[in-house]
Amino acid sequence: MDLPPFPEKRPKGRIKGTKVNKKEREGEILFDHKLHKFFIQKGDEIIGHYDTMTEAFYYKKLLMDNHWDKSVLKTNVTQRIEVNIVIDQTKEYKVQINFCPKCKSRLKIDAEECPSCGINIKEYLYNN
Repeated sequence: MDLPPFPEKRPKGRIKGTKVNKKEREGEILFDHKLHKFFIQKGDEIIGHYDTMTEAFYYKKLLMDNHWDKSVLKTNVTQRIEVNIVIDQTKEYKVQINFCPKCKSRLKIDAEECPSCGINIKEYLYNN
């Protein structure tokens, strides 16, 4: 098998115009030690303060997908999950179990019996 001839004049090094500073293009996520919060910085501009790195990354990705249009932050409001809530013992909460408590096999959503061992999940949990 014959290969095509190698080009004699080939570009050397980096292709012109591709050297773009990643911080200028994508911005960066930093931590403010005084406020104990993460924030997005693009150039000299600071966008929002967030409790977790995941939340800051989500909003940075949302901004990048919409060409850094900040009005998208007002339209896409996400539900914030409160971690440090006090559980009211008089209220009944819905619990979803993904695995059987006895045999540890995978369960379907809202399954009442385990497909592997056949136990009734509610009865097993109340009795043990």
